Amino acid sequence: MPVGCCGEVLKSSLRGLIQGRNFQKDTCPFYAIHCFPASVVLRIFLFALLNRKRVQIGLFSLRSLHIPLRTLRLKKREFNRKVRKGQFHAVYGIIPANRRENQKTAMEHFLERRNKIRKVAARQKLDALLITHQLNVQYLTGFTGGTSCLLIAPDGDTMMSDPRFTIQIEEECPGLNTVIRPRSESTSKTLAKLLGRTTAGKMGIEAETVTIGQQERLFQHIPKWQSVPTKNVVEDFRQIKDKGEIAQMRRAVDIAAGAFLLMRKFLRERRQSLEIFSEIHLCNLLVDQMRQLGHAEAMSIVPESFPVIVGAGPRAALPHATPSGQTLYGQSHVLFDWGCVVKGYMSDMTRVLILEPGNKKLRTVYETVLKAQTAALAAIKPGKTCEEIDAVARTIIKDAGYGKHFGHGLGHGIGLRVHEDPRFTPGDKTVLKTGMVLTVEPGIYLKGWGGIRIEDMILVTRSGCEVLTQAVPKTFEEMECA
Repeated sequence: MPVGCCGEVLKSSLRGLIQGRNFQKDTCPFYAIHCFPASVVLRIFLFALLNRKRVQIGLFSLRSLHIPLRTLRLKKREFNRKVRKGQFHAVYGIIPANRRENQKTAMEHFLERRNKIRKVAARQKLDALLITHQLNVQYLTGFTGGTSCLLIAPDGDTMMSDPRFTIQIEEECPGLNTVIRPRSESTSKTLAKLLGRTTAGKMGIEAETVTIGQQERLFQHIPKWQSVPTKNVVEDFRQIKDKGEIAQMRRAVDIAAGAFLLMRKFLRERRQSLEIFSEIHLCNLLVDQMRQLGHAEAMSIVPESFPVIVGAGPRAALPHATPSGQTLYGQSHVLFDWGCVVKGYMSDMTRVLILEPGNKKLRTVYETVLKAQTAALAAIKPGKTCEEIDAVARTIIKDAGYGKHFGHGLGHGIGLRVHEDPRFTPGDKTVLKTGMVLTVEPGIYLKGWGGIRIEDMILVTRSGCEVLTQAVPKTFEEMECA
């Protein structure tokens, strides 16, 4: 929003500010306020101080400082006193001035990540490392486009892309050295030009994402360079989430959770006519709610982390059930597995709505799954291995007689991808560390009857774990919808 505009976004931001709610400054780069009362201006002052922001007012600049609360209150009283005396009437052109600073901080953050990768490449005695996996490129640069690669060398980094992404790279990766190759030029030729006089060396390639054919084409014009397969160089760093990543995932969880709670309320209000709703209807309703919540909060969201899973009755026995025309008529339960994406970071959760609360078998299976998940959550802490946590839940389900009906791992890492390492599965000896984000999702699936899965996202903390999805209830009684 350019300076001088005062649209609905600005009005809602001010309205939220007056009511004491925070607003997302990154939703629009500039705000302009014309002839607003000094009381509103004061609240903006206080917001800037409390949130360590910088606000520019006309020719004056107020930068966030460590101001004791007592001093802040004195300033507030003094300001109000002058307002009452009419010494301050109105302020023009209030502009948050933190956007450029935040952008600079983000670029420095990405550079720190690349420097860590550079050190790994040096330890492996590589002269260069070529990053071709698009999510790894995004993790190291912030670039969200496609068909681009990143060359990490001892003396610097270079993004290689094509003309379709010229403007996008300038916007998302300011300051990053970039080579836009002509559409007629191969990546191999571009690499040869970048390497210049360095005619030979060892170049690491991502073995998990580069095929043999791609490797041959890449090294066509640099035949004296030796390709060295690397594995999980970037992915290992991606396992530990930083504060910014965790914040985006919290927002993705909030939107997905809010959408489900709205849908549950919608169905409860229509409990006498549930038979008219099909799995497809429920899927579309859930996705639409996520889209609306994301738009209302002005977030950069993709409604779905993955195709939403909805299975009613016997179809809930399909762990990845594709929504069908099956209605809720005569069904005892319906399973939902869903999530959304906020600025590239995903959420993922599963809940089961109970349509026949008096069904004893349904309650028994449900309580078994919930017991297994509760025990696994309690066992999570740094130093434990993934297979140890999986065994906790698997043992409970096995002892209840349903061991052969739990055929998948207990959970998986999540971040820029919905399924990442590490994984709660037998044989995964990865040691849990603070900052890892994973899902915990035990399940029991009975052919011809249905299935129960309860899934939460957790953040490994110093003392255990934090359940990120706790806003969505999961007891049997809380899931009743009939």
